[in-house]
This record gives sequence, structure tokens and C-alpha cells, in this order.
Amino acid sequence: MTSAELKNVSYIYSRGTPFEKKAVKNVSVAFEKGKITGIIGHTGSGKSTLAQLINGLLEISEGEVFVDGQNIWENKKNIRSVRFNVGLVFQYPEYQLFEETVYKDIAFGPKNMGLDEGDIDKRVKTAAKEVGLDEALLDKSPFELSGGQKRRAAIAGVIAMQPEILILDEPAAGLDPRGRESIMKMLSSYCAESGASVVMISHSMEDIAQYCDDILVMNKGEVFFFGTTSEAFAMSGRLSLIGLAVPQVTRVLIELNKLGFDVSTSIYTVDDAVKEIEKLFGGGEKC
Repeated sequence: MTSAELKNVSYIYSRGTPFEKKAVKNVSVAFEKGKITGIIGHTGSGKSTLAQLINGLLEISEGEVFVDGQNIWENKKNIRSVRFNVGLVFQYPEYQLFEETVYKDIAFGPKNMGLDEGDIDKRVKTAAKEVGLDEALLDKSPFELSGGQKRRAAIAGVIAMQPEILILDEPAAGLDPRGRESIMKMLSSYCAESGASVVMISHSMEDIAQYCDDILVMNKGEVFFFGTTSEAFAMSGRLSLIGLAVPQVTRVLIELNKLGFDVSTSIYTVDDAVKEIEKLFGGGEKC
């Protein structure tokens, strides 16, 4: 079931000036509920602009954006409610924490939705639990938290609004490997349990490969590819044409194949690669 859909969407920066630039060009894609979609592409490919168009933070220059079947710009007075329904988490969201306590920071969105104190309290505690943030931390200043905890608190503030679509720009950026894995697993669990659509912008091919169901590849403001993760990484040659590399483990299998080993080159996770290589040693025996 579709949660958001873009039809022939374009966005032009500084329209009508000498600095006019078409950042997004005639994009048509649909994001499904209960799935994680990764958006990849080089800097300037239109990834972040696209995210802000879905959220309604930027108004489209051409085309239509639908959320839950409704054209979000059909009535501009309703755009505020769209932003509650399409949660957008910017890169390094912990720098946007500003309240006296973690509780108040997470409660900021629900409060602006006009909810009563009982509903706000329930949403804050539920969101904190969903992101793995201990309830004992809610009364602390957000500036007393670790980097990973601040990231979770910031994401909880968006989740507390219970959006149908959660969009995150580089959610694991700047975290150490353990923190990165923890955040990614949390988002995967949230998607599975809530049924929401999660859209994730990332430069990490490994994160995209491991956690995303579908991949949207952007290049120079246009859709270069949109399909399943396995379909995307099976076309490593086409990705390399625009300067994108497949995950490391896929590159290893490609090289093994070139050396004459009978292995699939469309594998993109370590676990599947191990199984594939084990086959070379007879019936899956451990090598």
C-alpha cells in the first residue's frame, strides 16, 4: 500500500533569477508502507531536496505530491498537518535539541499538534521506548546525553508525532560502528512494528544494502533507478557509470567470479556472501 507518491515532480531553486537551477527533474516514484526505502546518489543529486518536497517543507515547482492519496498542495492551509504526518529528521538532528529536558524535547511536536497532556505523556514515553531511550533519561537535560542518546532523543521527537512516513537524512552519520548498527536496527524494528514507511538518505552502501527493501538512485536531479535492493546491486556496472560503488562484499564476489569461481555477483550482505562462498567448499560445509 502506497504511503507517498510523487508524480512528475520538479523543483527549481531561485526561479526567474540568473541563479536558477532545476534540482529535481520530473521525478515519479511511490513509497510503500511497512518498507524501508534508501535514497542514494552523489552530493547535489537531489536527495535532500526530494525529502523536503515529500514533507512539504519545499513547495513543488511542477507536478503533484500525494500522501495517503491526498494531494498535499491541493489546499495550502492543510500543509501544516502534512508535516505532522510526514516526519523529517535532518542530518545531525541532535544539534536541534533545545529544551530543558529530554521529555520536553520529545513532547515538542505532539504539543504543537494540540494534543492534551495525557496523550502527550503517552506519546513521549512510547517514542522513547521505541528508540531504546531509558525512561530515566527523560528528566535529564539533552546536553547530558551521549552522542548516540541525543540522536535517539531527536528521532523520538519525530516518532512521537506518529507519522505515516518517517524520512531521515543520514541517520547514522558521525556515529561509531556500534552506534551506527544500533540506530539502524532501531529504525528497522520501528518500521516493522509500526507499519510506517521509512525513507532513508545515506551515503553508506553497506547500510542501504543491509536494511533497505527498495532503493531510489538519484543522479543530477533525476531518477537513475528505482526498484528492489537486490535489483539495484545486481547492476553494479550501471552504478559505477555514475560513480557509485556497490557494497564491499559484492565487490569481493565480483572479483572471485572474474577469477573463475562460480559465485553469484548479485549478493550484497555479508551473511549471504558467507553462504555463497561456503557452497564452493561442498554442500555448505564451513570453510
